[in-house]
Amino acid sequence: MRTLWIDARAGLAGDMLCAALLHAGGDLVALQHEIDKLALPALTLRTQVVTRGAFSCLHFKVLSGEQAADAQAPWQAPGADDGHDHSHGHSHSHSHSHSHSHDHSHDHSHDQSDPASWQSIRAQITQAGLSKGVQGKALSVFQALAIAEAQVHGMPVDQVTFHEVGAADSIADIVSACVLLEQLGITEIRCTELPMGGGPVKTAHGQITAPAPATVTLLQGWPCFQDGRKGELVTPTGAALVATLAKPGPMPAMRPLSSGFGAGTWNPSDWSNHVRVVLGEASQGTQDQTPTAVLQLQTQVDDMRGEEIPALLDALFAAGALDAWTQPVSMKKGRPGQLLSALCRPQDRAALSRAMLRHSTSFGLRVQALERDILRREHLEVQTPFGPIRVKVGWLGEERLQASPEHADCARAALTHDQPLRSVYAAAQAAYRASTPE
Repeated sequence: MRTLWIDARAGLAGDMLCAALLHAGGDLVALQHEIDKLALPALTLRTQVVTRGAFSCLHFKVLSGEQAADAQAPWQAPGADDGHDHSHGHSHSHSHSHSHSHDHSHDHSHDQSDPASWQSIRAQITQAGLSKGVQGKALSVFQALAIAEAQVHGMPVDQVTFHEVGAADSIADIVSACVLLEQLGITEIRCTELPMGGGPVKTAHGQITAPAPATVTLLQGWPCFQDGRKGELVTPTGAALVATLAKPGPMPAMRPLSSGFGAGTWNPSDWSNHVRVVLGEASQGTQDQTPTAVLQLQTQVDDMRGEEIPALLDALFAAGALDAWTQPVSMKKGRPGQLLSALCRPQDRAALSRAMLRHSTSFGLRVQALERDILRREHLEVQTPFGPIRVKVGWLGEERLQASPEHADCARAALTHDQPLRSVYAAAQAAYRASTPE
């Protein structure tokens, strides 16, 4: 399992995360090919090596012609006047974020032809021919943004029009981040606590105080802090990416493979405006810290379509679920329904509760504390003709009871080598037996 740790204590935005992922080994040429699939004006992705503080970083830009895709007017750093101009981003001056000077607004006539409407963006992503994984992640991120905007502006989700993140480069940033996560084979994301910033910000709605309302809504339940810096240190785009795809926490135990630094455009003199990522995988023989004390979250629904259930389960696992499942039940008035259940660590309760309520049709859920008896688990990596495969080993005291190849590794290898899954599974079992004394 490949894990990504995001150190965003200096701040976070979509283009910064894309830059860091490219710096950590992402392929810009392959990324451009995927972005070209979107029904958008011709966009060119560019990178540039810059210095932020004492660090060499990569800066990521989305260009339309030779101009930033959302460029409207000069940007001003915090303190340049009463506030800082949002026409070119936020305090990081990211070209993709809160483009408040765009002529878009939350159009209460709800013109569905508006290219910045949630319906239009959803159609663009769905029809682009992206992989299912990229499409699912990108839609989840934009849906989170739509829900946050709907709550802030008091309107139905399907009638939201993004004046803040609807520009072409905003879509490109979010899709690019999802493409790069897939490129790098990342299956788990952890992110640090996030800085909230502060001070006045000029927007299309007038002057407001950072953090933006949508950012606060997206980060409900996420650990945040204040350190006296002014400006919009985390954008709604950055907040939506981590709130949807990551869970909070320190860098987990792993074997680092690469790292990357993504720069913001603003280059302050007293702190380094960058986000850092570390990509790694579980070391051979890593002990699994599976907890015995867990929480079980449950709710029942009778109005969800079957095709929505897999997306709900994906969202629960992304929020930190140790396990998640559904089972058919008979509800009140004799209606058939589904019982949704998930297990999590106590510290992940808020994130998991938010995900279950956001991605299901339920109006509430139940929480119960449980204790589990589990085998001590160890993860080993074996070499097979189809590449490396992880094997999970279960121990009861000093007795080895179970050894099971990881399904995700076997499925990926089977697809890559065009082999039946059972053949890869058998090869992994044979490699484990050959490398391990009885």
